[in-house]
Amino acid sequence: MKKILSLQPIPMTAAVMTDLAQRNLIIRLGARRHDLPAGPGQTLDRPIYRSADRYGPHMLISVTVNRVPFADFATHPDNEDFLLLGDPGTKPLYLVVALMRRPELAAKVAAGIVSPADFVCLHVTWNDPEVSFFTMLADVPHGEAITAAEGRNPTFYVTESRDLPNDLFDLGGYELTVAAT
Repeated sequence: MKKILSLQPIPMTAAVMTDLAQRNLIIRLGARRHDLPAGPGQTLDRPIYRSADRYGPHMLISVTVNRVPFADFATHPDNEDFLLLGDPGTKPLYLVVALMRRPELAAKVAAGIVSPADFVCLHVTWNDPEVSFFTMLADVPHGEAITAAEGRNPTFYVTESRDLPNDLFDLGGYELTVAAT
């Protein structure tokens, strides 16, 4: 029998997303975050990150979620961009992010010392330039789920390398759930 880790969802606020960025788990995208000192007559550009060539060129995908368990809790060996452009009238969407990289979480699973404090369960906020656009960094375990049975399924966008693998994460004797609110 698996030990249930019931995660309390929290709103996606600027403070929460700043915390994830300070932990080096995401890169926040938005106004003034990556301004460059372009002088008169200049246009400057700078990569925020570069994907590894071995994973292929970038692609834009849409993701529609209609599953209650976090069955696709996984990592990727390179970055992916979340564009939470969506319809706020859909079923609530939850994004669980581990507060550590894959090797550290795997060690905690092996040691049997995983707790809800090792994750943040974000109640997704749609279309907000302060919180809805970010890069999930490589090897950060994460996954999405819904809890409502009725309603339209939520859909959002992800950009990632075409050949980027989805490396499922084995939580061993643990199962993640969204706590009832």
